[in-house]
Amino acid sequence: MQAQQPGFPFVDAGPDVILDCDEPCTELTATFFDTGETTSYEVVSIDYDPPFPFTGGTSVSVGSDDVWSQIIPLPFDFCFYDETYTQFLIGSNGVVTFDTTSNTPGGFCPWSFSASIPSPSLISASINGVYMDIDPSIGGSGIINYTFFGEAPSRTLVVNFPNIPYFGGACQGLTLTSQIVFYETTNIIDVYVENRPSGCSWNSGNALIGIQNVGGTQGITPPGRNTGDWSATEEAWRFIPNGDSNVDFVWLDGDGDIIGTTPTIEVCPSETTIFTAQATYTNCNGDVVIETDTVTVTLGGGALSVDLGEDQSFCNVVSYEIVPTITGADPGDVSYLWSTGETTPTIIVTETGTYSLEISLDNCSATDEVFVEFNDNPEIDLGPDFETCFENPVFLDASPSNYPPENGTYLWTFNGVQMMEDTPVIEVNEFGTYTVTVSVGICISQDAIVISPREDLMVSLGEAVSGCTTEPKTLTATTSEEGVTFAWFLNGNLIEGQTSNTLNITLPASPSNMPDIYSVVISKGECSGTAEVEVMALNCVISQGLSPDGSPGFNDRLDLTFLANRSGIENLQVFNRHGRVVYQQNNYVNQWAGQTDEGDILPTGTYFYVINFSTEDSVFGNQKTGWIYINRASN
Repeated sequence: MQAQQPGFPFVDAGPDVILDCDEPCTELTATFFDTGETTSYEVVSIDYDPPFPFTGGTSVSVGSDDVWSQIIPLPFDFCFYDETYTQFLIGSNGVVTFDTTSNTPGGFCPWSFSASIPSPSLISASINGVYMDIDPSIGGSGIINYTFFGEAPSRTLVVNFPNIPYFGGACQGLTLTSQIVFYETTNIIDVYVENRPSGCSWNSGNALIGIQNVGGTQGITPPGRNTGDWSATEEAWRFIPNGDSNVDFVWLDGDGDIIGTTPTIEVCPSETTIFTAQATYTNCNGDVVIETDTVTVTLGGGALSVDLGEDQSFCNVVSYEIVPTITGADPGDVSYLWSTGETTPTIIVTETGTYSLEISLDNCSATDEVFVEFNDNPEIDLGPDFETCFENPVFLDASPSNYPPENGTYLWTFNGVQMMEDTPVIEVNEFGTYTVTVSVGICISQDAIVISPREDLMVSLGEAVSGCTTEPKTLTATTSEEGVTFAWFLNGNLIEGQTSNTLNITLPASPSNMPDIYSVVISKGECSGTAEVEVMALNCVISQGLSPDGSPGFNDRLDLTFLANRSGIENLQVFNRHGRVVYQQNNYVNQWAGQTDEGDILPTGTYFYVINFSTEDSVFGNQKTGWIYINRASN
């Protein structure tokens, strides 16, 4: 049995060869399909290993017994017994023919035969695999099919007879499964038989594997497979054209020159050389197909080798020492030649590049190379931490200053959580910590920046405000910031619709026990500032009685604060009923509690006052006079 090769043109130059230092020559042996003209054939047994499935192709003669298919065109020229064919017929009795004249397309395919190949009484120009009386019309049987595979010049025609029942009641339960394979260019034919049981008496149980030419004057069959009742399980046969060789074989050296025409040659190269085995197939139609394969013969590699290690890539490293590993010789005995021109056992390199070393010892040499890359970490700077209100777009730029931005990959995080951003420049609009990791190759750098809200948005509402009940007042927010918005609040509650820097208010109709708190919030982007002021409503009536000896803090002083705040009191004078001044005070507010200038207590009685205003008062003019009664508690 022959080890199975594909039926396509092929050539194999054999494995690569490494010569020892003391071995100058070697033999090279190539294998190839040495096919011949199709004037004659040989048949050999091959491994049963069908290269294609038995089902799935184009169906023919479905449900029909003893018929030829319609003409099927071939996509390639096929040579058979010194004739060139471009079409064929499939017979439903396990046979293929190229003779579409003697055999009628769609007509009767003979089932009865007893002759042996070669014979004019058998089917002309036929490939029989397995030819016998089978019946694809029986329900539930397999379907005869064909298909084409591959590309020129190695296309294939496959014809399948899958699980086709034998004809006749005496053969019930018996089926045939076989496959015929036709190869372009080599014109080889393979027949695969999965199962062909014997023992059916119909037509004497005759079955046939073989091929024959037009007219049946030439033919060939495998041993024991000519017409007769035989059985076969998982066997395969190859029909190989063996006329005059149609293959020209040559060996080529590294320059493409022919150095031999036999499959085995001896070569003695002076340096490592690639040799080519070339087989040129000339088909019967004149087509030429060239197949090649190469084999490398290396000098001295078996005894001497050098290894410079894996390629190296560094970050922030200024130099690297290349140290070779040598086998097959004492490193001290070999000579060194580096691609830099140096001849030392090791070299120190400082620039990115590919470095090679050739070592030599006697007639042996070995080479190796290594790529060394020097890189700097990407230089990035997000800048110092800063405060902003995001009133304008804010961008962070991590573009390296020492690499093109597109060379890097970018990983951004915000407060430790990875962001979806992967570009060198991003726009941000939240306060927090932004971190970027920039990678260029194996080099990595990282930087971070903290963005905080501004805390210096200042606004002022001035001093506390007081006034008479129902008196109108205007509160003014003062700030140096530009482009801010204003919001006003009373005792923490938003005053709707008030968005300017001033607020007009009216003091309550009753005096305040507690001040109202007015506040303003200014906003700029995501930042804000606030200020507040106390507002009191006063009882703006000049008292006509004092009770200095009563409850402390209640009507025990002449309180003219409202006048002092409104118009200013330049001078207050108090007279007794005799017209003598008993008390006077410049810039008066609320200092008089019924005492004389010397601090003596004035007795119960009626007293008169004169108030001179610093500016004209809106109610009393420039001066106000009146009386007040001091009521002392009795002892």
